[in-house]
Amino acid sequence: MALTRKMLRAMGIEDEKADEIIEAHAETVDALKAKAREAGDGAGKAEELAKQVEQLKADLAKAQEKGDPDGFKSKYEEEHKAFEDYKAQVAAKDADRTKRSLYRKLLAKAGVDPKRLDAVMRVADLSKVEVKDGAIQGADELEKGIKSDWADFIPTTSTQGAEPATPPKGGAEPEPDLSKMTATEYIDWKHSRK
Repeated sequence: MALTRKMLRAMGIEDEKADEIIEAHAETVDALKAKAREAGDGAGKAEELAKQVEQLKADLAKAQEKGDPDGFKSKYEEEHKAFEDYKAQVAAKDADRTKRSLYRKLLAKAGVDPKRLDAVMRVADLSKVEVKDGAIQGADELEKGIKSDWADFIPTTSTQGAEPATPPKGGAEPEPDLSKMTATEYIDWKHSRK
């Protein structure tokens, strides 16, 4: 039988008290429902844990067949291998980053246009480039190769003088018409030119 307001009124309980009773009853029911859900979830977790236990038993049986009853040796070897692989991967990335940085500096030194460095770096084959003690081995030969292979990306600069302006007449007087000069004028003109 459900607890209702009608039933509480029939028992002679005031409306205010009936509300309080129904509220308390609802809290109790909600708490019981939550516990029931937790119990249902716990049953699912118990099934999952049972599966994990079975898997561990199977792993233990395999380990015992290999002579490692606890399976620690094989787990250690797996973890150690994974760690060594990770270290090698990190070292390779670091070496590649250093190689790329040094090669980029060599490109800039060879005169490759700074605007084109990224494009050249994307297509450059760095497999033959070797770095030792923080420097590229055979950098001079490599620089010569860069200058020939990437010549289109190396700007050429030439110095060109300014266009000469048309020189002024220099203030020189135009030559007079000698046929119209007298002998005295001609001699004076000739002496003035010296």
